[in-house]
Amino acid sequence: MYETALWRDGVLTVSGIERLDLGRTLACGQSFRWEKAGRSWFGVAFGRGVYVEEENGTLRVFPCTEEDAPLWLSYFDLARDYAAIEAQLCADARLCACVPYASGIRVLNQEPFETLITFILSANNNTGRIAGIVARLCACAGGRAAMPDGREYRRFPAPEAIAGLDVEALRTIGAGYRAPYVLESARMAADGFDLEALRGMPLPEARRALAAFPGVGPKVADCILLFSLGHTDAFPVDVWIGRALKTLFFDGETPGRRETERLLRELGPMSGIIQQYVFHYARERKLATKREKKEG
Repeated sequence: MYETALWRDGVLTVSGIERLDLGRTLACGQSFRWEKAGRSWFGVAFGRGVYVEEENGTLRVFPCTEEDAPLWLSYFDLARDYAAIEAQLCADARLCACVPYASGIRVLNQEPFETLITFILSANNNTGRIAGIVARLCACAGGRAAMPDGREYRRFPAPEAIAGLDVEALRTIGAGYRAPYVLESARMAADGFDLEALRGMPLPEARRALAAFPGVGPKVADCILLFSLGHTDAFPVDVWIGRALKTLFFDGETPGRRETERLLRELGPMSGIIQQYVFHYARERKLATKREKKEG
């Protein structure tokens, strides 16, 4: 939530924000196109280069047109009451332990095609390497643009631009075995697959639709749905989440499918956002299960 949003002379100033930490939000692996630039962060989203700064609950976004102000309010999920979500977490002693490790993280509302491609590239990869591959993809197929201060950047390529590449070009930039998945997914999007239509679908139906894209398994599908299509109940499960669920809820044991589904129902419609707190708790604590500790 925020108190006021004022646009003036190319700057959007949003005041009275509760629970916003730009460092945690922009470097946590949701998006791969942000970098620290002095006291600001510079990033590219929806084809726009932008600087953002946050201090004492006030966010500044620039350069920003008056027409783009709602875009950035949505992108940073500023209308959502994260204080209420943290209050829900702290009503449960197990989840409350996660809050100090992730408070201030916002779930970004990104462009769906970019999110599809970047999370296909994320499979069996680390954040730094993903960011490098994405930068090279933009360099070879994205349009050129420049900031008012002269800083140049590349927009994320349109589906048609990626579809016009070949597998070897994608392998050259580091996509590896994911190269054919990226190429075929771009061709599907260029041919008219409507990612935005998934926004209004029930979660199981949206998951099934995304499974048509090569390289999109359950975890990648839930990342796309959570980070770009408004499905706040999408719950990506990776190694860290698996460890956290075992540690926090199942005494170190692997839960069955029914037990996991029951837990997610208990977490409610914000379970995907809660997942971010659990994920960063697990990663910061370097959690391991009882069996992993014993085997180690």
